[in-house]
Amino acid sequence: MQNCSPQNVRFVCQGLDHPEGLCFTADGSLLAGSEAGLIYRIDTSGRHGRAKPFAQTEGFVLGLCADRKGNVYACDADRNEVLRADPSGAIQVVATGSLVNPNDCALDQYGNLFFTESGTYHPTDFSGRLFVVTGEGNLRCLHPGPLHFPNGIFVDSRESLLYVVESTGPRVVAYRLDGASLLDFDPVRRIPLAPGTIPDGIALDTDGNIYVAYYLPDQIGVIHPDGSLETLYRDMLGEWMNRPTNLVLRNNEIYFANLGGWHIGAVRHEATPLPPCMPAFGPRGA
Repeated sequence: MQNCSPQNVRFVCQGLDHPEGLCFTADGSLLAGSEAGLIYRIDTSGRHGRAKPFAQTEGFVLGLCADRKGNVYACDADRNEVLRADPSGAIQVVATGSLVNPNDCALDQYGNLFFTESGTYHPTDFSGRLFVVTGEGNLRCLHPGPLHFPNGIFVDSRESLLYVVESTGPRVVAYRLDGASLLDFDPVRRIPLAPGTIPDGIALDTDGNIYVAYYLPDQIGVIHPDGSLETLYRDMLGEWMNRPTNLVLRNNEIYFANLGGWHIGAVRHEATPLPPCMPAFGPRGA
């Protein structure tokens, strides 16, 4: 484990409003959500990233994902809706109606949009569910729960697995996918994490490692293919890694959002990312 410091944490972009969700677009831009509903587009080509407003939801943007046409999908926990921002930044509702805290989203290769509905943030009174907006634009409950605050989500199209972080579990689970459905409500993998931790975002590499950002403590860890756990980086002071939530792998770095702070950070780690699915289009009619 490495302790975070200015020597090993790179500030990708600063001056952001409590950034949350992260994703890269087809043109290589980095997107981040914010507490005040702003979606930033960040140019990471220079030494210091430059952020520009891309879209405004007037809510609280959590998880993000994108299709190849430049449409961005966002979970908004204040509006309790899943939204789409087209390439011009115009907002359209993708999913609404009786949702409680939609949190993170991921597309599959067919344009189905999977998302977590976290529900109640409580260790014993939990109510989370999983949803999908199909490629045809239909909203369906994928798993009725109750799940322990389902949070980060990742589609592994190679293995037809849907990975989900349960923050108050704390654990990572994987469900077998059958198109836009689950083969079974029981996960095929259930990986317990250390008691007292609060895992949040998730990413995978091509070797089968699962990377987890922990909201508490301030750390990034990895689950190896044999199920063993390793902490890669931890910030004992909560300065350079401050309530990390979502994370993405890129160019032998782990990019992470700091909900407790004002920046996107990155730490070195050699890995070949398993890219999130980026179909030509997301749900039709969205």
